[in-house]
Amino acid sequence: MPTVSPIFADAMSHVLDQNWLGPVTKYQILVVVAAGLVGWAMISLAKRVATGEPVRGPLWNGLEALLLFIRDDVARPNIHSGHDHHEFHTDAEEHAHEAEVARHDQHYLADKFVPFLWTLFLFILTCNLLGMIPFLGSPTASISVTAVLAIVVFLVIQVSAVIKLGPFKYVKAFIPQLKGDNIIMSIFLLLVIVPLIAVIEFLGIFIRGAVLAIRLFANMFGGHVALAVIMAMAIGANGAFNIGGGVGAVLLGTALSVLELLVAFLQAFVFVLLTSIFLGMQLNPEH
Repeated sequence: MPTVSPIFADAMSHVLDQNWLGPVTKYQILVVVAAGLVGWAMISLAKRVATGEPVRGPLWNGLEALLLFIRDDVARPNIHSGHDHHEFHTDAEEHAHEAEVARHDQHYLADKFVPFLWTLFLFILTCNLLGMIPFLGSPTASISVTAVLAIVVFLVIQVSAVIKLGPFKYVKAFIPQLKGDNIIMSIFLLLVIVPLIAVIEFLGIFIRGAVLAIRLFANMFGGHVALAVIMAMAIGANGAFNIGGGVGAVLLGTALSVLELLVAFLQAFVFVLLTSIFLGMQLNPEH
């Protein structure tokens, strides 16, 4: 039976979780490291902003720009108050005032969730970037980590919806209001279509959570596995190092690492974007 080359085994150990300190695994330690880094970055930036002076330095300017982007281009456009449409008024000043009040209410509701989205984005991004460091790994390449993130998002969305809508309106949001053109069609809609759609809508809240967990895990895990496969190009049939394959592995590995850096930011952004969209959908079912 052919043995697994130590080089390939080392490459795969970068992808898979493993025990580091007794029963404590690598990803468990890295999750704590990521949380610590996010906490340090957020607290340090908050102290600088609290002074009232402009934030200086490429690190803090870049972090501030990322957070403002999440607030202005992700949270506020997708999490609204449900009062975006208003009747037309001939009085332009009154109409402008109502529009300003509606915009304030929309931003107020969205801004309540901005700290959660900021934390989520920075935590996922940090976990992703840890995989770029040799001998470490991305905790988000583990389905258990992404599943916990999805469960947290699920609870935040559903609890917030119950608080905002109330239990009765929350349950009613799953039941469509359909009317037929005649009695037979109305009975058919009431007995068949309405229950079917209600079940689909109810299952949809769990499916959306599963989508968040699986897509983040699949993208991060797939990228690291691809890098491990490329590293295997440097291994000959007899398990010895191959110079030609090694050169190709280095070139392709470098290109893939640059792509992985882009994916690290992209996947954190997509996770938060979908979270904000799902929040808006659940908080405002009438839209």
